[in-house]
Amino acid sequence: MIPHETEFELYHYGESLCSQMVRLALNEKQIGYTSHHMHLELTGENLSPAFKKINPNVVVPVLVHNGAPLYNSWEILRYLDNYAPQQGTKLLPQTDDGMAALDGLVHENALRSDVALGENFGTSIAGASTYILANILKRRPALRVMWDYLTKHPDRMRKIAFCVLRLRGGLPKPLYEKFIRRLAQGLADNEKRMSDGRAYMFGNYSLLDVMMTAHFHRLEDVHLGTIFTSEHLPHLTAYWQRLQARPSYKPAILDFHSWEWRAAMDDIYKGQPSPFLPLLADELGKRLANQT
Repeated sequence: MIPHETEFELYHYGESLCSQMVRLALNEKQIGYTSHHMHLELTGENLSPAFKKINPNVVVPVLVHNGAPLYNSWEILRYLDNYAPQQGTKLLPQTDDGMAALDGLVHENALRSDVALGENFGTSIAGASTYILANILKRRPALRVMWDYLTKHPDRMRKIAFCVLRLRGGLPKPLYEKFIRRLAQGLADNEKRMSDGRAYMFGNYSLLDVMMTAHFHRLEDVHLGTIFTSEHLPHLTAYWQRLQARPSYKPAILDFHSWEWRAAMDDIYKGQPSPFLPLLADELGKRLANQT
């Protein structure tokens, strides 16, 4: 059991994709919670002994319900919908076939530990964030960052990845371009899905739209968001506008902007579109042409 003072308590980071998803779900379900907002790359707070008692895997989010911790963001979303089935927005389909279809779309688009970086839409969204993560890590001495991750982080791949980001200031350009190409494929696939005029990815609003809200917001953060103002994505652009207009968007995402993340964005992009935007637009155009 985790020490707690309220029924629901959330350990999270403002710009974490999975944290954003859980906050969106809590808002959609109209469930109140106590916020424990943490700083990750800037301070290594998640690697502290105190947080390891809450989550030995040292990742966020963690939702604590009456002292019982829930660690996986997808399990948290399902848990919340089942906890309050008649309250707020229904996030899950009502049939087994509907759940199976939803799970397939989630696997295709989600940030998941069992999908390699850059192999689907969600992991490429995460990959596109690496310059921001590197910029934040550079605010700490290199030896401090390496010591923290090499001696305190339990995941071998993350140990290496964060040390590389701190030392290199980012990933090799060809790898980043791989993320951009996979983003183009994901955008093209989802544009086609929305072309039948549906309001949301699964017809009615669902946890798939919770995920897409976080993903599309991240495209804005890495200054690729102007792809939605091009002629390529009329249906996704309208869909993104609907997601931003939902009452959950501001309190779950905009109100939790972290200053170090915003500072890194300003330092990297200086108010200009990403230099990878032309590649994204070109690759997207090719993939949309191949669909016709």
